[in-house]
Amino acid sequence: MDLSPSEKLAEVISTALGAWIAPWSMKRLAKAEAESERIKAIESAKTEALLSGDEERYQTLTQIGKRVVAKEIKRQNNIEKVVGVAAQTIKEEPEVSSERVNPDWATRFFDIAQDISDEAMQDLWGRILAGEVKRPQSYSLRTLETLRNITREEAELFEKAAQYVLYDGTYYLYRFSGNNEGPESIEYSEIARLVEIGLLQAGNTVSQNYYNPDGVTSDAHLFYGGKYVAFIKITPKIKQLSFPIYSLSKAGEELYKLILVNPDVKYFEEVLRNILQRNKSCSIKYAKYKWLDTSKEKFEYDDESITEILPQSVATS
Repeated sequence: MDLSPSEKLAEVISTALGAWIAPWSMKRLAKAEAESERIKAIESAKTEALLSGDEERYQTLTQIGKRVVAKEIKRQNNIEKVVGVAAQTIKEEPEVSSERVNPDWATRFFDIAQDISDEAMQDLWGRILAGEVKRPQSYSLRTLETLRNITREEAELFEKAAQYVLYDGTYYLYRFSGNNEGPESIEYSEIARLVEIGLLQAGNTVSQNYYNPDGVTSDAHLFYGGKYVAFIKITPKIKQLSFPIYSLSKAGEELYKLILVNPDVKYFEEVLRNILQRNKSCSIKYAKYKWLDTSKEKFEYDDESITEILPQSVATS
């Protein structure tokens, strides 16, 4: 029997954490803490110290116990905030996959989420949980390990870069020449930082290539921002059309799907004009698309929105 989105989320939580403790039920939280193996071990040691008259050891163990309890309370609060975001997000989904979330994934997720205290990062992890519940295997264990080490500032940097991500079967940033990486000045140092934290692939000599060994006229399709599609016409003269890029890593691709992109058509036009200048025998047009199915590489676009890219200027429709 298929579960509702909320029921499936509850199942994942139960699998990873056992009985769920509501944020308003502090008595149950205290009981859970008292049953913790670490707490029991400390209490036992405190009793021994008290019976032996070792006041200093007793006071030390008391302080240790307080720190353990405070740490677990903080972790519980962190988990509840992450789950709260996931619950709110999953509520908006009309349906979810019937495939179950891998228990090992759920355990690893909450092992990480319990130590996420920053509110912005809790929001991110909550959306990751909702995304995995909706479609299992959306976020790999390797991606979780990559994301656990990024800071809020690094996440914001990736969100900035994500506004310029292109898609044609793979996800990447167009690499302009010079010290800045585009009209909005994505600095090379920022690109290097994203490589360092594992959201972009290493290497600055990567190119995106479209081959035409049969010497026929064909279209390559380039998508941007959930709104625009470019038609790059490869003529018989062109055996290989290429341009430089920075590829997103697997973790970068998975994180990108959580980012809200506000596409900048002027940026897209600049990219297309740059491609045209590098490959003068091709022609390029773009349009708004109505929908895109990446699994089948099918889409529908608005005929009335077609705009042609010219070598020296942009014709607007």
